[in-house]
Amino acid sequence: MNEDVAIIEGVYDIASPEVPASLHRWGRKVWLRDIEIGAKGKLLFYDEDGVCKITTLSRITDITKTPEGIGIYTQCSIYKLKMLNKS
Repeated sequence: MNEDVAIIEGVYDIASPEVPASLHRWGRKVWLRDIEIGAKGKLLFYDEDGVCKITTLSRITDITKTPEGIGIYTQCSIYKLKMLNKS
């Protein structure tokens, strides 16, 4: 999963997963790096000035896959991502 591209469809706090968090990240196109259980994965993205930035996740505890996308569960947050086809 190290070269996958996705859109962030939601970020939620692990303590209250029904409450949205980090709204500024929603809709962001990201490249996934080191996304595996036990790792501290990274989401790479370009900001509005075209500068590559990195969001480092806390340690990944679980990854769920559905036909619609994936869920990345970390020690602090839940990231819901819609996977994009590679070009």
